[in-house]
Amino acid sequence: MRREDLDRLAAALPQRALRYDEALQAVLPADLAQPLAAKGLETLEDLYECAATQGANWFRVFEGIDAQRAQLLMLWLAKFGEAIGEITARFFLPGQAPAGIAGAEPPKGATTPQLAAQSRMNATSTARTLPEYDPQVRPIEEIVLPESLSGANGINRAPLIGCALNADNDLEAIRIWLNARAGNPNTFGNYRKEAERFLLWCLVEKRTALSSIRAGDAAQYLRWLENLGRLDDKAFAAKWREPQSRWLGPKNVPRSHGGWRPFNGPLSVASRRNAIVVVRQLFNFLKKTGYLIFNPFDQVSPKVPLLKGEGAPQAFADRSLTPEQWHAVTARLMLLPEGWPRERMKLILMMGKSLGMRASEMLDARAGWITTRRIGFRERRAIEIVGKGSKVRRLPLNAEQVEIIESALHARNLAGVAGCDPETPLLVNLGRGRNPGGAMSRSGLYRVLEAFFETVANDIAAESPMDAAKLRASSTHWLRHTFAVTALGKMSVNVVQAAMGHASVATTGRYLSPEEEKMSEAMADMKAL
Repeated sequence: MRREDLDRLAAALPQRALRYDEALQAVLPADLAQPLAAKGLETLEDLYECAATQGANWFRVFEGIDAQRAQLLMLWLAKFGEAIGEITARFFLPGQAPAGIAGAEPPKGATTPQLAAQSRMNATSTARTLPEYDPQVRPIEEIVLPESLSGANGINRAPLIGCALNADNDLEAIRIWLNARAGNPNTFGNYRKEAERFLLWCLVEKRTALSSIRAGDAAQYLRWLENLGRLDDKAFAAKWREPQSRWLGPKNVPRSHGGWRPFNGPLSVASRRNAIVVVRQLFNFLKKTGYLIFNPFDQVSPKVPLLKGEGAPQAFADRSLTPEQWHAVTARLMLLPEGWPRERMKLILMMGKSLGMRASEMLDARAGWITTRRIGFRERRAIEIVGKGSKVRRLPLNAEQVEIIESALHARNLAGVAGCDPETPLLVNLGRGRNPGGAMSRSGLYRVLEAFFETVANDIAAESPMDAAKLRASSTHWLRHTFAVTALGKMSVNVVQAAMGHASVATTGRYLSPEEEKMSEAMADMKAL
């Protein structure tokens, strides 16, 4: 992009403090706002969350937004978007974060021991190549393939004349696949994670280009996933080239940090299955578009075996709270100080446990979702939940549920549902932090509920240690599981399916365990001796 075009774009951006809820079309030129809107981004907070979730290469899925424009937008948010969120070095391509940005590389020529150490760390964390003699385990956006591992001459590469992809190497092909098949941010995150892991495994463990992987290698990948984090270091080193320490690291380390690792521990059977499914889809895409000749996973069984200790997978019902545990939750709720924190927690628990809402639906919920509709032969208050795939399901609200919603709004000094702007979010942050009063983020919701469950667990740990342990393991989705198990005791499975927004009754049926229930009742009457 020409310098004068960048200067013109910079001059068109508002030079003032920005609000998280400002519409992109109101603050950005049309050639920037339109591609963002085409992918579902509407506000400045949407833009921030997209970049924060996907990292420095967030712009690649948007038509017409290149690295220079993306960097300009991030610099603009860093300067004027303090109320929206902090912009750190991970929002910029490696080495592109300017001085003053958190996590940016220190100035060249720094001589203090601390800066010298920081320089060495950054030199490692921003490695841009994967040399054959010392391949680096780095995020996919920081990888530049060495010629020998680029896939340009991969044994599985199809003739160029029949290829529909404008890709010279495997990394470019993966990026095209992500752009074509992962428009949703959640899907993009999942696909990128699995493609990144497999590409790194090819480069670092196998020292082989992705487009040179054969069926035998594909089968080995599943065995490697089964071993990772389960074997001790010595046993793992005896089977595989690279030590586990190169792959495993703590959770929530920024992708731009040198301590980032692609895995945080052993994968469950569901996670291993997801890994194989996504990588198989990647190879199917590369084969169908003429980039590759064959899919090496075609000859690998799609069944992911259970490992020792996984023979009895935890039922969905097991990830729900019992009436006794829920009583402990509500008892602690009433001990919270009066005001918005308590009313917000009450609203979170109600939306999850008595309405079965997903975390994303709670965060998206607006005052306008609360309506009065004719249901059957009478008018009733209802909530019209916009769920997966933008599908709307309407759930009746009883007087207690309506009161909780109204009380939560009144605690924020709002007039209630009838007097609110329909776009008013039902869940917002407290009056502190990076975005005071703004709509909650997924991580914010998780942290708030996790902290509350931890408090409840501490209260009951002495008398009910097993209940306390279960509460500590609980998450936002456990509220939805609790709704399902509770509702199935009062309604038919088809009604619960509709209430939860499941596409298939089989999904709802996973919360039923009639055989275990009958066995439990029968075993309770068995004499021990």
